[in-house]
Amino acid sequence: MPVKLVDVTFILKSLLPGYELAFISGSHELLGKWKPSFALPMVKDTTEIDKWYIRIKLPVGEKIQYRFFSAFFDPYISRENPRYFLSRWEGFLRPREILLSDMSESKIILCEFGAFENQLSLSNGWLTLQHEVLLTIDFSLISFVNPEKMENLHLKVTAFRTDTRSREFNDKEFNYESLQEYSWPSWCSRFTYHDCAFKENCSEMIPVESPDIWIFKAQFFTEDESMFKLDFFSISDEEGSARAIEEIGSAIVLTSATKSNPGLVKLPIWDKRNKVVAAIYVELLIIKPRKGEMGTLEHGSGAVWQKLNRPLNIGHRGGADFVEFDIQSTKDLFPVIYHNSDVKIWAKKRQPHGVSNSNDDNDLKEQKIAISELTKSELDALIMVDEQNFGIASDDQGNLIRLIENGELAGDSLPFPTLDEVLKHRSLPTELGFMIEVKYPQKLVYGYNNENYPERNIYVDAIVNSVLENAGQRKIIFSSFDPDICLMLKMKQSRYPVLFLTQGVNGPYDIYVGWRVQESDAAIRFAFVHGLAGVAFHSEKLLSNIASFHYASRLNLAAFVWGDDLDEFRHRTYFRDLHFDELIVTEFFEQFVQERNWFCMLLLGLRKSSLFQQLHIKSYNSDGQRSTGGRSSDTNKLSL
Repeated sequence: MPVKLVDVTFILKSLLPGYELAFISGSHELLGKWKPSFALPMVKDTTEIDKWYIRIKLPVGEKIQYRFFSAFFDPYISRENPRYFLSRWEGFLRPREILLSDMSESKIILCEFGAFENQLSLSNGWLTLQHEVLLTIDFSLISFVNPEKMENLHLKVTAFRTDTRSREFNDKEFNYESLQEYSWPSWCSRFTYHDCAFKENCSEMIPVESPDIWIFKAQFFTEDESMFKLDFFSISDEEGSARAIEEIGSAIVLTSATKSNPGLVKLPIWDKRNKVVAAIYVELLIIKPRKGEMGTLEHGSGAVWQKLNRPLNIGHRGGADFVEFDIQSTKDLFPVIYHNSDVKIWAKKRQPHGVSNSNDDNDLKEQKIAISELTKSELDALIMVDEQNFGIASDDQGNLIRLIENGELAGDSLPFPTLDEVLKHRSLPTELGFMIEVKYPQKLVYGYNNENYPERNIYVDAIVNSVLENAGQRKIIFSSFDPDICLMLKMKQSRYPVLFLTQGVNGPYDIYVGWRVQESDAAIRFAFVHGLAGVAFHSEKLLSNIASFHYASRLNLAAFVWGDDLDEFRHRTYFRDLHFDELIVTEFFEQFVQERNWFCMLLLGLRKSSLFQQLHIKSYNSDGQRSTGGRSSDTNKLSL
């Protein structure tokens, strides 16, 4: 019996920019099965500029979920063969849905873009066919030959796609004035200002002064070349038509001439007579899309935890709702779970000719090697030993003994599990969330902690791909102390939230270089401007001044707290009473079950050794007593 189809007209109300189109995507194959590339384009109404519609036949008796999104289309390509990338989409946790009955003959559904069931949710799209370029200018790092030029200084920044020239101009007609007509959409943020949200950059002259920090961003199709043009002006103080505008000079930023790793680039500012009048430092970051699967619109945007009547608890060496662990990459791009950036290795010294091996610890030389300098197979070939009982692991000839179990390394001898292995491990309940801290070397006040690392885009791709392929229904939170890593985690996927970790300039830790990492308020603005889920503050900072927490709350950011202070019950109570979203702890005790005042299903304890950490999964009943559930403790172990 054929399935009855009903005419459905979807009407979407939204005033989109001229370079965006509206689309609908959904769970049914007629709506593209959530894949943006198979979504249906909507038609713009000719009489109402904020109205889009589409008519389609859908089957009765089947619940169909759907979302709307807008896409940026290339204005220089014909509409018959368009190319576009996802710009904004409805990130509700629960999609819209429709269920048609047999009695339906036709149906009209009126929707407002980003508004559904008394909720407002419009999320920026993730990278699919485009890369994002962020240009940061710190105006404390600009120097003029004539320092007076800093007075009444104004800047105009314009983004261009440089291959426009080959299609639109001949050599005789080409100049920057004519190119201005073909500028590319971009956005800007005055980061040091209280109203720091990104706004569309209309290529207007904006007043700048030291120590302002401005961020400009644009998205370009991956195969296109791009650039930013910086024009500097001096505008007099006079009001009205009497204001005098002096063109000081210009600088060109070619994105293709800059490495993917971010860094300061010094540029000359030239006047019209080709004289250098100033020098400026700019920072450029290029975020590229992941290769392979582009992602779908099925899941909501980056929210995996529900607001409860208590904070969630994240355990680093023990916890409950989530367990936190650190990820870094091997030389051959295998994400492995390991906290320290390097590993201690003991190498046996070469013995003089004629001298037999001895079992003398003095014959061993210790050295540290970064995880990123070893391949996964080289890590697996290492023999794990307990540093405090080093001699026990040697035989009579002084050779280190590898522990073997059924022809394989025993579980305790696997100090470097991959992220894939942990995500697939069957003994870990799916109710247990993972907070994955992505480690990456950052520049310290006294130099880098490790410079020999894969390029950021490649590094993050390996981690994100592993999670998207293997996490299933498990709740995941990404986090990092590196702000650029946070941006890449956010832009390369849409399903999982990203948290910016900050430690400020607290005494026990090395101090990172950068205006985003040393102050809590700067970290908050960074998370807000770029749409991150929230910020994790160090407890020491908040115990001395709680103002940063209230600032984050006003911006609707999730607030987490971490630090050794949370080992004390009074501090946990203090932050819990303030309604922090999550507590990240390093130690927990069994009375934690009573503290939470709810049925504690899981309590994680972590045992530490010199080269590895071991995770024991323990389940508790409602009385707080451990229950083995008929399984030996050995079956519930996973080396982390």
